[in-house]
Amino acid sequence: MIVSVIYLLIILFLIYKNNFFGLFKDGNINSKTFIFLFLLKVLAIPVFYFVYKKLYGGLEKFDAGKFYTDSKILNDFAKADPLEYIKLLFGLQDESAGTVLYNKYIVNTFQWDNGRLKDYLYNDNRVVIRLHSLIHFLSFNSYYVHALCSCFLSFIGITYLYKALKAYFKGKEIFVLLILCFLPALWFYTGALLKEGLVIFIFGCLIYALKKIISEGYTLKILFSVLFLVFISLLLKPYLLFFAAALFSLFFWLSNSNKIKYKAIALVSALTLFLVLLNCFSLVFKKSSLMEAAVKHQRVFADASKGGIFLLDDIKFVRLEFDADLVNKVGTNDSLFTIKKNVPYIYWEHTHQEDTLFSPANTDTITQYKLVYQLPKSGSNISIASKNLFGLSISSFYYSLFYPLFFNSKSLMQHLASLENLFIIISFIIILFGFIQNKKDNFPAITFVLFALLLCLLIGFTTPNSGAIFRYRSPAVVFILLAALYYLPVGKNKQQPLSN
Repeated sequence: MIVSVIYLLIILFLIYKNNFFGLFKDGNINSKTFIFLFLLKVLAIPVFYFVYKKLYGGLEKFDAGKFYTDSKILNDFAKADPLEYIKLLFGLQDESAGTVLYNKYIVNTFQWDNGRLKDYLYNDNRVVIRLHSLIHFLSFNSYYVHALCSCFLSFIGITYLYKALKAYFKGKEIFVLLILCFLPALWFYTGALLKEGLVIFIFGCLIYALKKIISEGYTLKILFSVLFLVFISLLLKPYLLFFAAALFSLFFWLSNSNKIKYKAIALVSALTLFLVLLNCFSLVFKKSSLMEAAVKHQRVFADASKGGIFLLDDIKFVRLEFDADLVNKVGTNDSLFTIKKNVPYIYWEHTHQEDTLFSPANTDTITQYKLVYQLPKSGSNISIASKNLFGLSISSFYYSLFYPLFFNSKSLMQHLASLENLFIIISFIIILFGFIQNKKDNFPAITFVLFALLLCLLIGFTTPNSGAIFRYRSPAVVFILLAALYYLPVGKNKQQPLSN
């Protein structure tokens, strides 16, 4: 804790002294405001830790704790074999069974292996683990330092996202930052060692760089930056980051064009063509449509939401009931198990993942499986059931935007989600009135809402769990609040930046 406070003070000093080497230099917001906003944002770190400690028994069984443990294991490998560790950072490692890396390190990790599905909804854990294995060199094994780094990365991303969009919010710049910093879910989950901090960092930097290229032309530096960010986006939540890159590239290009009159129609048409081409690509190279990929992801997520012990080997992915007596730990290794005799389980073979198979009584007590995760049944599962596309869409929008809403919330996290949903409902009312009565150009607001709705439709359909939806939708729904701000007649921003 003391180490993290020291690092926090260094960050605050550098923001005050030189806008953290110019990252936070802005013509509308001064350095003292950035310091104040970051201090409020950092409060998410102890809040997240306290909530998971008191309500869920600690971080150890959840993503934040597992990412921390895995990154520490890789950092230990760096100290044992620096050259091989460097190769691992660039994905050039040999981690096959029998190697020292696998036998002594990889088998002890929880999140390094990415589960069963590697498609458009693929989420690479390794980018986050690699990054935080580097941070371990400076963290002195303090979880709070890792959470602080994640929080600070998200703050940088938020700042660049603000810089990319502020031209559409003249006189409202401070309100843009407030929305981006303090949307409840975005504030809460970027205060932990999770993907969200890095995702928002990539999101903001990518959108800002794309706008610079489209508005000012490219340099080799910014072009290589965009290529690198797009590459990372294809690994780390491509359904969000790569889609955002495509949509906002179109938005900035159309915004700068004086030849296209009906820009919203052009955007929707181009986006439709993009999705059609992507679906054709999927059918040719993946042998399945985008809809089939989404249904597959929904099924996998529903399986995980039911709880259980999930194990993985080179042949199959196994789910057992949530009962530690069904497995034997291999030695003292907390991530390697065998299945006891006569235990029933369901499984999916990697060669045909769409088929769910059942073993009524296990006979193989020798095979060693790597633990993927073990979870009790979730208390926030939802059922998105309909026989037609329209019904599926309505259900997905409802659960991703308006559920829960105080009267049907059952926990502290659902109360927080209810508050955010109330903001969303109010925002939609403002947008509706603004669209009808305001004489402003509607194109920015239409783009923001379209981006949010398409992502919420996907997240609502593929993620049948309200808690997960609350987390995953946060980078999208923030644009609904920004669209409402676009129409609000708020006062001018009277701040003056500090001279440097």
